[in-house]
Amino acid sequence: MKSYFLKEYGSWSVLLVAYIAGLFAGGRLTPEAFPVLIALAMLVNSKQAFTLWLRQRRDTQSLTVFLGQVAFATLLLLYVFHGGVAPLLPLLIIPAAYLAVNRIAGEHALATEVLGFLLLSLAAPIAKYAVSLSLDYRLFIAVAVFFCVGVFKIRVQLRKTDRDRIISATAVVAGVIIYLVAKLPLILLLPLADNLLFSAVPYQVKLKTTGWIEVAKSVVFLVLIAIYYS
Repeated sequence: MKSYFLKEYGSWSVLLVAYIAGLFAGGRLTPEAFPVLIALAMLVNSKQAFTLWLRQRRDTQSLTVFLGQVAFATLLLLYVFHGGVAPLLPLLIIPAAYLAVNRIAGEHALATEVLGFLLLSLAAPIAKYAVSLSLDYRLFIAVAVFFCVGVFKIRVQLRKTDRDRIISATAVVAGVIIYLVAKLPLILLLPLADNLLFSAVPYQVKLKTTGWIEVAKSVVFLVLIAIYYS
């Protein structure tokens, strides 16, 4: 029997961190926050069924599960936000782009991975909108840059090429520039100092250990977000 539970624990971690960041930015916790989190979790989990369908297009069961999860999450969001869903509609371009690139380039392509983190980062502004009805694009930029830059560090560990080390360091610099343009505090990017260190001197650790390092960096990022929005 097929499993339709997404076993990408890194994705669940990013979703949760981004969502909590949005709650910190919103400054309060309301009843709407919980069903919205369930809806977003359902949308993220739908990737499993979507991927299974892409691998075998005749798999109508997986396609049905995917569409069912998306429909359930959409109805739940419409119920929670009532008539206030219109401001969120421009955000749909990111999941649409992710699904398209995933289908064309594959789930392990760099563009797909970056779009995946952009997609997960949407949890931050949506969480803030759920508790405050304020859509904060700067918050999205802050969270998205932090997580997207991390993609390149993982590629350094997996591929171990000088080219990837240079790209990873460049990604951190690009993140700093984006923060400056968006007038975001650079202190939020403090955990990414590890990315620069790893690009300069790739220390040897197991991939599982790297995962825990990234979790620790995310916790520090959350603390900095909480301080900034307090």
